Amino acid sequence: MVNIFNSIIYSIKAKKVLFTFLILLSVLVGVLAVVSAVNLSGSLLPLDLSNIAFIKYLRGDTGFAFLLTGTLVNLLLFYIIIFLFCSKKFLFPLAIIFYLYFVYSQVMIFVTIFLIYGFFNTLILLLFLLVYYLAIFLLLTLIVIDLSNICGAGYFKCCINKNESNLIFLTIALILISLIFCVIITILKTFVILLIY
Repeated sequence: MVNIFNSIIYSIKAKKVLFTFLILLSVLVGVLAVVSAVNLSGSLLPLDLSNIAFIKYLRGDTGFAFLLTGTLVNLLLFYIIIFLFCSKKFLFPLAIIFYLYFVYSQVMIFVTIFLIYGFFNTLILLLFLLVYYLAIFLLLTLIVIDLSNICGAGYFKCCINKNESNLIFLTIALILISLIFCVIITILKTFVILLIY
C-alpha cells in the first residue's frame, strides 16, 4: 500500500505541470458549470434531473440495484472513454476534454439540485455529493496523469503492470468510493434523513 501511494506521489511530481493544469481547468469548468446552472434555472429549459440515478432513488422510483448500477455505469462510461483516448498521444487532448465534460456535468447537477430543492432541504445530500465528487474528480485526474506516463506503444500491457501503472488500484478506489456513496445514500434514506419529492 505504501508503495502505491509513493508511486502516485512520484507520478504527480513527475507530471506536476499537467496535474496543476488539470486542477486549474477543473476549477474553471466548475465555475462555468455554476454560471450555466444559474442561468438555466430561470429559463424554459432547466436541467432535467429525472434521469439521475440517486435522484430517482431518493424519490422512491427505483431500488438500490438501479442506484448502484446507474451510478457505476455513468462513471464507467466516462472512465472507459478517457482510458481509450489516453492510449495514443494525439488522442490524449480528447481524454482531457471528456474528463472536463464529466466535471462540468456533475457540477451542473450539484448546483441544479441546490437551486430546485433549496439549500436547507438538501444540505446533507449536498455535503455528501461534494465529498463524493471531489474524490471522483481527484481519482480521475490521477488516472489521466498515470495514463499519460504510459501513453503510446505497449499501452494496454503497461496498464495491467503494477510496476508501470497504478491504474488497477485507482480503478478499484473509484468503484469503492461509488459503492460507499450508494450505501451511505441508502442508509440515510432508510432513516428518512434523505428524501426528495
